[in-house]
Amino acid sequence: MLKRRTLLQGALAGAVLSGCSSAPVAPPVSPENPFTVDGNAPVDLVVGDEYGGFAAAAYRKKYAAAVVTPKVSARLSEELLPRFATGTPPDVVLSTGDDALELGRLVKEGQLADLQQLLDAPSWDNQAAKVEDQLLPGLLDVGRYDGTQRSVNYVATVYGIWYSAALFQRNGWEVPRTWPDLLALGTEMKAAGLGPFIYAGTHPYYLLELVLTLAAKTGGPDVLKRIDNLEDGAWKDESVTKAITAVGELAKRGLLAPGTAQYDHVGSQRRFLAAKAGMLPCGNWLENEMKPQVRDDFVLTMFAVPALDASPALASGLHVAATAPFLVPEKARNKAGGLEYLRALLTKDVAAQVSSESNQLTIVRGAADGLEVSTALRSARDLLAAAGDQLITWYFDTWYPAFATAAAAATGQFMAGGLQQSEWTARIQAAADQLKQDSAVTKYHRD
Repeated sequence: MLKRRTLLQGALAGAVLSGCSSAPVAPPVSPENPFTVDGNAPVDLVVGDEYGGFAAAAYRKKYAAAVVTPKVSARLSEELLPRFATGTPPDVVLSTGDDALELGRLVKEGQLADLQQLLDAPSWDNQAAKVEDQLLPGLLDVGRYDGTQRSVNYVATVYGIWYSAALFQRNGWEVPRTWPDLLALGTEMKAAGLGPFIYAGTHPYYLLELVLTLAAKTGGPDVLKRIDNLEDGAWKDESVTKAITAVGELAKRGLLAPGTAQYDHVGSQRRFLAAKAGMLPCGNWLENEMKPQVRDDFVLTMFAVPALDASPALASGLHVAATAPFLVPEKARNKAGGLEYLRALLTKDVAAQVSSESNQLTIVRGAADGLEVSTALRSARDLLAAAGDQLITWYFDTWYPAFATAAAAATGQFMAGGLQQSEWTARIQAAADQLKQDSAVTKYHRD
């Protein structure tokens, strides 16, 4: 986990103006104040990570009389569910951490406000544009439930394959442009005495991530939309079959580092950072998670999962997952202030601060451009910029986590030789079909 500094020293200070006996008059709607915020009203903010409070300074600069009180909590469900139950929730919540809120449950209970009004509001940075226009494409869908925006997921997590740029330079190795190039590079690494490819064998979701990314790059985004929507035969799509077969070549050709199947995520990452393996699939949280083991001379860098051939459907396609959901409770005392706080959070200045201080990327388009960051974050940022609108996303793992776990387990078994490709396909498709028929599980749809 990322080690946090002390929360916003001095950022919680603010003056409170005493009210008069008459009822306050709401300010008129304007581009500067689209939610008719009462500038004297406090904003109650509870966050799972410290960066969730970084917009407090911008809010207080605009509304000098407002007290913004960010509270960092590692026990969100424990602390906040009773408040939701009694109708006294905070005005803004960042739901992250091991005790994050179960958003589907809160949506079903009518506890979360519709955030489309936030997305349609004028941007804090540019009143001629809507807030939504300033955000990366395709990363809001994960926060939509039955067509209604209930959360805005703030962190843009880039997935790819990590390598040591210094190691590649010393050996004259080039970043592979296609999957056959990657297999050829693995053969060179093996000949040089290096375990070519390593992953968290006890957490085979990383393998499934590779398969799904390859499938989307080959067949386009509709391949994953059909999977998300539990459509009949979605896992039997030719692009999915080609992708799982291609990933299986890593094992067939002996390109897995010794012991890969037994390592957890930390063990595999340590082996990789100790230069015992050449390539590792993972998200761009790797640097934060393994900071003590990342040597400067390693030059930690990421490349995008290469396509199966030279003419993919998504040539620059990149898997990006929007995480860290922000929400405004429907029964918040200061709902307008909660919406306005999120409008401040979705500015380039605040997002740039988040990237600089938490070493993460956000959904705010271009907010990290030009920042002095590590080689690792810079490579993820550059891949995100190069991908443009070709961002690869899927949501079934969030909507149906038990099914995603089963699909990942089958992928690990396939890689270890316990399943044939046809058995892998049949097992996951059968699990998807069973899920589709299970009336006890709430279903979601992706347009």
